[in-house]
Amino acid sequence: MPTPATPDDPAATSDTNRGDLLQLLLQICEDFLARTTPATHQVDTLLRARGITGGPGWLIDMLGLTRLRL
Repeated sequence: MPTPATPDDPAATSDTNRGDLLQLLLQICEDFLARTTPATHQVDTLLRARGITGGPGWLIDMLGLTRLRL
C-alpha cells in the first residue's frame, strides 16, 4: 500500500500543493533559462520557429501568467 504524501512532498498533487509545484517549476525554468547555454539557444530557436520573438524570457512570463490564471 502506498504511503500518503506529506504536505512538503513536491510529488503531492493536492490542490494546495499544485501552486507550490508550479512555483517550483517557474523557479527552475527561470534559473535554467537565465543562463546562456546551448539549451537556451535551442529554446529560443524553437520559439522563433513558432513566430515567438520574445526569447526564453517570454516563456517564463507565459508560465507565470498561467500560474495566475490557475
